[in-house]
Amino acid sequence: MEFTCKPTSVDKTFMGTRAWGRRKRPLTHGRLTGLEKAVLLGNLGRMAVLELGDTLSSHLGTLEPRDASLEALQPPRTRLVEDALSFAMQVQSPEVLSHSWRTYYWGVLLGEYRKLDVDREILFAGSILHDVGIATGREKEPCSCCFVVYGAERAAHQLVSKGHDPARVRQIGDAIGLHLNGYVSNRLHGAEAHLLCRGAMCDVFGFGKRRIGPAIKAGVSTDHPRGNLRDALEIWPDHHLEGTRAEFLISLKTARRRRKPREVRPAHVR
Repeated sequence: MEFTCKPTSVDKTFMGTRAWGRRKRPLTHGRLTGLEKAVLLGNLGRMAVLELGDTLSSHLGTLEPRDASLEALQPPRTRLVEDALSFAMQVQSPEVLSHSWRTYYWGVLLGEYRKLDVDREILFAGSILHDVGIATGREKEPCSCCFVVYGAERAAHQLVSKGHDPARVRQIGDAIGLHLNGYVSNRLHGAEAHLLCRGAMCDVFGFGKRRIGPAIKAGVSTDHPRGNLRDALEIWPDHHLEGTRAEFLISLKTARRRRKPREVRPAHVR
């Protein structure tokens, strides 16, 4: 079964899109319904199953990781790419900017692994701007809204102000808004939104990294080092608005940590 961010009975828009983020009370600011929380859990389960499959294939020697040169992975030199990168460099920390570059590279490589036809201009713009909701100059804080939906609106406003095609900007904005769903359907939302999500999940959680060759992984990580990603992305308990995807995902991780058995050390080392 494929879990996807399907429309709910409350609002006929897909979870994570900009339109979804504009819902009226009590679901304002990107708060999830119970059904949407279940969908998010299902998406994470799907990613875990895919990762298990990759692990087994790797052990059996049937997995063929995708490799390439950095030069071959570069985005096209277009005004949209330049404007997106310029804005990202103005407002994002070095750690978040590096994370955004890695998200793009992993997305391209995972797309090539599956032989997907992808618009690299759209994928790059979405990837490089997907975390502007927590960048400097923000007018809203994560405690007051879903930072991803806000970031999608912020990125879209910036690109429209530069005169870019509203239809392409809408595609970029929705890809940004969808990326925190854990899994985004290529069939329903297109390769660019699918691979933005896959790239981000790969960089933060490692999902899909077995599909990427060691040489290109090393090259990307050298050019764009990881740093303290947890603090750069503000992955902190009680920091995000209750009921949003970020808060829900952080609460799951916190709960898992609390369930771990306490280590009992020998008396002589206490």
